[in-house]
Amino acid sequence: MSEVVTMNMIDTGYIFSADEFIEEDGSVTLSLNEIDLVENGKNKEDAVLNLAKSILEYAEDYYNDFSDWAVGDRKAHIPYVFKALIINSIEEIGGLITCHPGKI
Repeated sequence: MSEVVTMNMIDTGYIFSADEFIEEDGSVTLSLNEIDLVENGKNKEDAVLNLAKSILEYAEDYYNDFSDWAVGDRKAHIPYVFKALIINSIEEIGGLITCHPGKI
């Protein structure tokens, strides 16, 4: 069994979920629940791809400076960081984001 398949099996319990808000201009804002990331797009599809890109960028920054990031509250981000790094595809990460109507 490959390492990637094994890692994907390990992190299946970690999902990306976001609260969805429709702005006055019709654009869509997504707020990720697992990591403090927020992105906007002209529609839901754009917002999802923007959020997926932010997740991957965050994961890369986190991993590259692991000793500084993996402390305190951000320690809980570790499984999400590794999940994003293993997937390593904005489109695939975007496909894993579950959106729910946000509450103001």
